Amino acid sequence: MNKKTFISFILISICLNISAQKIQYSRGFIQTPGAGELQLLANINGYHHLLYINYSNETVLYIFDEQLQLHATRKLKIRFPEKCNIRLLQLNDRYLFYIHTFQPSYHQLFSINEEGISEDISYILNNPADSLWNKSKATFQLFNKDNNLLLIAHTYHKQLKKIRSTIVQFETDNSKSTKQVLFPFDMNYDDLKETNLQNNQLLVLKTSKEEDDMNTLSFYKIDINSGVLIEKQFESGKYLYVNPKFRYNTIDSSFFIYSMLRAPFGYQGSKPSMFMASLNSTLNELVPVKTLPDVFRNNTATAFMVEKTNTMGWISSFYIAQKNYSSRNPADRSSVLPGFIPPGGEFIPYVPEIGTNAFNYNNNDLRPTAVRMTLLNKYFERRKDSLVKNDGNYYKIHPWTYAHFTMQNRAYLLLIEEIVAKKKGLLLVYPSENDDFETISLRVQSNYSFLLQHLQVVENKYIVVPYINKKEMGLLKVNFTN
Repeated sequence: MNKKTFISFILISICLNISAQKIQYSRGFIQTPGAGELQLLANINGYHHLLYINYSNETVLYIFDEQLQLHATRKLKIRFPEKCNIRLLQLNDRYLFYIHTFQPSYHQLFSINEEGISEDISYILNNPADSLWNKSKATFQLFNKDNNLLLIAHTYHKQLKKIRSTIVQFETDNSKSTKQVLFPFDMNYDDLKETNLQNNQLLVLKTSKEEDDMNTLSFYKIDINSGVLIEKQFESGKYLYVNPKFRYNTIDSSFFIYSMLRAPFGYQGSKPSMFMASLNSTLNELVPVKTLPDVFRNNTATAFMVEKTNTMGWISSFYIAQKNYSSRNPADRSSVLPGFIPPGGEFIPYVPEIGTNAFNYNNNDLRPTAVRMTLLNKYFERRKDSLVKNDGNYYKIHPWTYAHFTMQNRAYLLLIEEIVAKKKGLLLVYPSENDDFETISLRVQSNYSFLLQHLQVVENKYIVVPYINKKEMGLLKVNFTN
């Protein structure tokens, strides 16, 4: 199938599997609030919580049952200071609402159950006996470990040129255990990109730029019981690693690492490429490292890539048209890291640009608008490369708002499409068995704006997405039956 045929297929075909999808909207009118932030926490003991966070008024919680009937509305007596960090951690039967105030540094923690009843449990973070870690001015990372809270605090030690990570595991009876590990970090040359915890292993991704402008990407795997550290390094010369990330595969304990590669400013004619690596549990390469060149050719604004035999899902990159423009990848919210505090210094928040390729092109070029989808084989080589040009007077497929997720062992990409100008729908894309792309058009309400960045997968069966319009907001549920 050539490119033009594929484009036509995406835009006008009646998709084969549309009958296998069931679309449902929430019942119960909710007036669209004013300025604020929405968060979705799906399947809290069978209930879906749509949380409206207002930094000047009370936080409002809308609770829907499994049939999307509005079950209850609660006002949470949680107030926010002018400057703070907020984290939400979902557990099976509740979720935790964490607020970190900077000046003075203070940690607050609230537990909210399925009925929206909140309990202030800040005492577990502010116990004077725990000054080893809770006096830190850093924002904690929160994790779900066996349906209990686990947190990590990072502190930079300038003399050692290392970061100390303190891991605190809370148990049901409010007892806790504390462990510490160190990993190399020089604030003059290194940039911390991502940390995570898997099976008692602290996983760290950082970039380094030496005095000779040589660039390195380092991945650490640290056993939190023994402190043993193993490392894998990648060198790119003067090319910069932009927004590197890693994904962990629970099936075989392997790691997928990817990053944009960008030439330093001043280099002429060099365009961004995508770096990809697959490592086993001992950080040895499963396949040779691959660099996919020129992913933004032909006026591409957003490039989506997927390897169909790998269930870790789609990856995406933005082509930045303006220096002050930034975009966030909704599927990767959890990779936002806390800051760390150098002794005697000011708080340094660390929030990486998620899903953003900070590449500036010449002002003489047109603003990129096209959407590219690439199917990769197991060696990360192009198997199928298709382009939606978006060169008319409206976006046929929107390049900026999207979600990607994995369900039933299949990687899905959800995009906004326009059937005709200002009449919008949702387009689901996934790799087929014959090395092509399968598409499903979801004929949703065209006057709704769907907040795809908040999409959640429930029990590997269906997705839930918030929507808003001028007067109301609610939830969309899409069941997958095939």
